[in-house]
Amino acid sequence: MNPGVNALSFLLNTLIDLYVMVVALRFVMQAVRADYYNPVAQFVVKATNPVLVPLRKLVPGLFGQDMAALLLCLALLLGKLYLFSAMGLGPASIAGYHVPLSSAAPLLMLALAAVDLLALFFNIFFFAIIIMAVLSWINPGHYNPVSGLLSSISAPVLDPVRRFMPPLGGLDLSPLVALIILQVLKILVVQSLLNLFL
Repeated sequence: MNPGVNALSFLLNTLIDLYVMVVALRFVMQAVRADYYNPVAQFVVKATNPVLVPLRKLVPGLFGQDMAALLLCLALLLGKLYLFSAMGLGPASIAGYHVPLSSAAPLLMLALAAVDLLALFFNIFFFAIIIMAVLSWINPGHYNPVSGLLSSISAPVLDPVRRFMPPLGGLDLSPLVALIILQVLKILVVQSLLNLFL
């Protein structure tokens, strides 16, 4: 493939995925009731408000969840797939897998965008736990805004694991167990869905 096409493909994929990640983070922050006064949370809010505030007038919340953020993520990922298909940029990266899109039907595109979004949510929890664990080793016992936000995000995954696996000799292995469980679930769910749709 042409190096220019490869570079454009990489650039578009990266820019769209980064913004989708910020919007998805906003959805997760609301779902876990994270502290919105946290400086990192404020960055996420300010980066997403210009699009989400008008969209919320059209898309109401559901069961206390920010459906506008979820719909925006899905629309951006779907738009990325159509862009790759229309511009002939080669296979798109969906959940880390390269998927050809040359003759994909609209419903298939929507399904692939949903799988990509699901994988992104797995990644948010996965990397939140990793970064939180690294920060606890580098700067133990000290609070910083990043660790506070990451603690809120990772709590729904870590708390159930900690109930079944208390610290062993003062060593908390629950993040490692949670990471393994998340990765296994991601592989099982995402690969099964891709196999079903492709």
